[in-house]
Amino acid sequence: MLYSTGRRARIAGMKRALGAMVAACVLGGCVSNNDPNYSLTGGEQGVFRSSNPGRAIPASAIKGMDDSQLKATFGAPALDRKDGPTRALRYQSDGCSLWVYVSGGRAQYTEAYDPQLRPLGSPDQCAGSVAAQRRAA
Repeated sequence: MLYSTGRRARIAGMKRALGAMVAACVLGGCVSNNDPNYSLTGGEQGVFRSSNPGRAIPASAIKGMDDSQLKATFGAPALDRKDGPTRALRYQSDGCSLWVYVSGGRAQYTEAYDPQLRPLGSPDQCAGSVAAQRRAA
């Protein structure tokens, strides 16, 4: 009888120790400081290549353009989407997609992506390519 009481005490002690280890593992997983790194592109920088690159147009020159100036510079957009007070215009060339965001009738912001949808560091070269290959209205 003495043997079984000692055995029961050891089993109870092991259960408490196991419970404490499980709790430590579960709580340890909750306190980790691994911030997720979400990215649709894997963080890769885009590469600009075009058969007709034209001359780069700085983003600062695009900012403030109205619809007629955008049309004269880039031609008709491949996409014209309205989201509330902002319009998103997408222009295409053989080497990139140029997005121009228009609010209050004026271009406010531009961004560019290569054909694999990786962001280009600067939209300037893409803008030149789109202007050189502009679509007829």
